[in-house]
Amino acid sequence: MKKLSFISALIFFMGSTIISNAQENLTKKFFVGYELLEMSMNEFKYFAGEVGYRFNPKHQLSLSIGEVDMTERHLSSNEAAAVDGDNVEGYFRIYELTYSRFFGKRKLWHYGANVGYVYDEYDHLISDNEIKNHTLTAGVNFGFQKMDIFKIKHLYLRVLIPIRYNFNSIPEQEWGDTTIREHKFVPNTWLFLGYRF
Repeated sequence: MKKLSFISALIFFMGSTIISNAQENLTKKFFVGYELLEMSMNEFKYFAGEVGYRFNPKHQLSLSIGEVDMTERHLSSNEAAAVDGDNVEGYFRIYELTYSRFFGKRKLWHYGANVGYVYDEYDHLISDNEIKNHTLTAGVNFGFQKMDIFKIKHLYLRVLIPIRYNFNSIPEQEWGDTTIREHKFVPNTWLFLGYRF
């Protein structure tokens, strides 16, 4: 009976230590990441990334910074929701503060809120039409974050899907056969590969 109690206590102690260490891996850590999805669709022109701090297993704050030269190939593809048609290039700048609240047993999934500033620019390649728009934004987000990917300690992968409300929206416009869609509620998908210190 004493052996069984000792083994049970030892298993409990080891289990709680493992859980504690796993939780510690999620807490009080600075991190920095590079955005891969948007950048790959735009030939890696300029920069997009994030910096942030994980306060504890449930709460994280990050600042996403992006300066992306949007190619005509990307804007005319099915992945881009901003433009329907060809012959448009653009530029996108964003500074967005994101709060994430993690949930679930392993604290991989999260939801939250975001506020920011966005500058959009669209140029029609076969006319003089252009849009230059500055706006403050507010919205919600959800996503997934996994640590120690590829079995490399501190390396993380994060999918973040913010949905923004643009206070100064872009109305829908027709430029010949091309439509610039309304920019009032704008979803985005970010894929960050980063390192937690």
